[in-house]
Amino acid sequence: MVIVMAKRKKATEKISLDTETSVSGGVKLVIVIIVIFVAFYLLTVLILNKKSTKIETNSSIQYTKILAGTTFNQKDSDYLVFFYDYDNDENASDYADLTSKYRSKKKSLPLYTVDLSEGLNKRYISNDENKDVQSIKDLKVKGATIIRIKDHKNVSYVTEGFSDYLDSTTK
Repeated sequence: MVIVMAKRKKATEKISLDTETSVSGGVKLVIVIIVIFVAFYLLTVLILNKKSTKIETNSSIQYTKILAGTTFNQKDSDYLVFFYDYDNDENASDYADLTSKYRSKKKSLPLYTVDLSEGLNKRYISNDENKDVQSIKDLKVKGATIIRIKDHKNVSYVTEGFSDYLDSTTK
C-alpha cells in the first residue's frame, strides 16, 4: 500500500508538473503572439507616418482637355475644339499661348483642346482630312485644326490662321 501511495504521489507530482509546464508554455505563447502583434503594429505605424510626410500637391480636374472621341458630345451648345500634337508640333507652345489668351477673353466661346500625341486620339489622325465631318466616326484631322461645334454639328473647320479665327469667334 505504501508503494501504491508513493506511486500515486509521484503521478500526482508529475501531473501537476506537466500542468505547470503547459500553463507556463501557454502563457509564453500568448506573450510571444502579443509581442509579434505589437511589432507589426509599430512597423505599420512607422510606414504610414513615412508616407504621410510626402509633399502634398493640389489636384485639379482638367475640363478643357478632352479626347477626340468626345468632340461632338460636350455639354455646351456652341464651342470650339482645337486639335494639335502637344509634344511633337513645333508650334505647340504657340498654340498653348493662343488658347490661354483666348480663354481669358470675357466673351469667348468654350475652347477644348485635344492632344493628338495621346494614344486614344491617334486614330483620328489621317493624311486626308474631312472638313465636312458631322459625327465622330467620320472625324479625320491632318494636323493642327480648330472645329467649331454648334448644336453637336460641325459649323466650321479651320486648319490655318488660328489667331484670326479665334478673334472672329468672340461673342
